[in-house]
Amino acid sequence: MPKLSRAELSRLYRAAIEEYNASPLAALRGWTTAPSDNKLREIEEIYARLPHKDSVFLDVGTGQGIPPRFFKTLGYRVVAVDNPNAYSQATLENAALAGIEAFPCDIVSEKLPLADETVDCILCADVIEHLLHSPKFALQEFARVLKPGGVCIVTTPNAVRLSVRIRVVLGISNWPHLRQFFNAPYHKGHHHEYTEAELRFAFRASGFEIAKFRYVGTVTGVAVERLEDLQPQPRRREGRTHPLVRLAKIPVYVLERLVPHFRQVLFLVARKPDGVDPSKPGNS
Repeated sequence: MPKLSRAELSRLYRAAIEEYNASPLAALRGWTTAPSDNKLREIEEIYARLPHKDSVFLDVGTGQGIPPRFFKTLGYRVVAVDNPNAYSQATLENAALAGIEAFPCDIVSEKLPLADETVDCILCADVIEHLLHSPKFALQEFARVLKPGGVCIVTTPNAVRLSVRIRVVLGISNWPHLRQFFNAPYHKGHHHEYTEAELRFAFRASGFEIAKFRYVGTVTGVAVERLEDLQPQPRRREGRTHPLVRLAKIPVYVLERLVPHFRQVLFLVARKPDGVDPSKPGNS
């Protein structure tokens, strides 16, 4: 089938966002979203890994479910899983309303609801850092359901990004303040952020080959009224940005462009080779 151009992919991506922003989850809870270069990059990578119309795409930790909506529109079989404790059962119900196969699943301890070697591409975007325990079981499940040659596309915050280094120098923790989850029955924030070496190790030890790796992203535009607001927040804040923070964003942006290790996000594509046995460790 003829491949779509980047401009067409971008147009369809924006259409998927408009569709989601009109959905009950966005309308009733205010969980709207906007176009993102990083998300479009994910979609382009997924699209390149789905060879034919019968290809199967699995979105792990679907949340707003923009990529599933996008690929459902193109006619692919799309499956989405999410942990209701970590996000909300409403995310799965919202995805189901769009005709997406949506299932609750705690990937730390529960098997994925798919048969062996039936999936062409998995997206695990901003999920692995939320796992309470080792990612080993989840990665072995990814290897189980992927076809030989199938890929898992992973994004996760860079544990040593420049914004973290600056916070630490200022005596500010990179982790959410205890007050945010002190009385909560479930802490759905970050439990472990990865360096490039750790992320590569986790997938190689699970039998994958590393097909691609990049540092991506730049300093965000989160509003910061006070310097203590540099502490990670559970949601994007509305309001003004402190003048010192506005000034700092210029050199931070330049440094992130010059030094890839300073960038915000790790972007990895892991490939399942022919004959991989997910029950046995690979070479690390």
